[in-house]
Amino acid sequence: MDYRDIGVALVTYDRAGQQESLSARAFDVPLSGRPSVAPLAAWLREMVDAHAVRCLCIDGPLGWRSPDTDSPHCRLSERVVRAPGKTGLPPDGVKPRTYLGFTTFSIALFEALLESADWALPGDPAAAPHARVVTESFPTAGWRALGLSPLMAKGRASVADVQEAGARLQARTGITLEQVRTHDQLQAVVGGIAGAWWAAGRTEQVQLAGAPPFRLAGSWREGYIMIPAVTP
Repeated sequence: MDYRDIGVALVTYDRAGQQESLSARAFDVPLSGRPSVAPLAAWLREMVDAHAVRCLCIDGPLGWRSPDTDSPHCRLSERVVRAPGKTGLPPDGVKPRTYLGFTTFSIALFEALLESADWALPGDPAAAPHARVVTESFPTAGWRALGLSPLMAKGRASVADVQEAGARLQARTGITLEQVRTHDQLQAVVGGIAGAWWAAGRTEQVQLAGAPPFRLAGSWREGYIMIPAVTP
């Protein structure tokens, strides 16, 4: 994995009178080499401050399964959105096993961001009232919720496939896309649409799939995946 494989997009919702609009601008991560949690978290904090972001969406698990969840291999949120990756009990309860590195990196990134009291997970009862929200997203479920076929896997998607999917997204939502060139960037856009609505107070257009997050044995358990609730 390389920083170039991390798609980042700033998704913005605006309303003027009765007119609503979405826009998205992609960014390249200004880091090189194999991703590391601390520098990535630091850069994300800088970007959030620079652009006054109120809801940061990350495509990756925020925590581990609760031992009380009735599904033996995954969190409730993953079952609801039909995620292919299953996050079980720590430290290595991941299916398929090839997801272990990605899963542990994502959980560590959430931990790094949530070290500050200025950040919170949706549904955390201990969160400060005006904390910024960092939430898990799942672009595949986002495409489905918007009434669109999901973008095919990165390894199979051509440049033309990405462009065609972007055009379908624009036609469906009216979103304006700026500098969105790659598969990862387009997935970041779709994963961030619900977050843009959430930040704007349009919570009726957002679904929190799963169960509330809580701390157990030094780690986050369960938690919500934020996706669109309705088609536009």
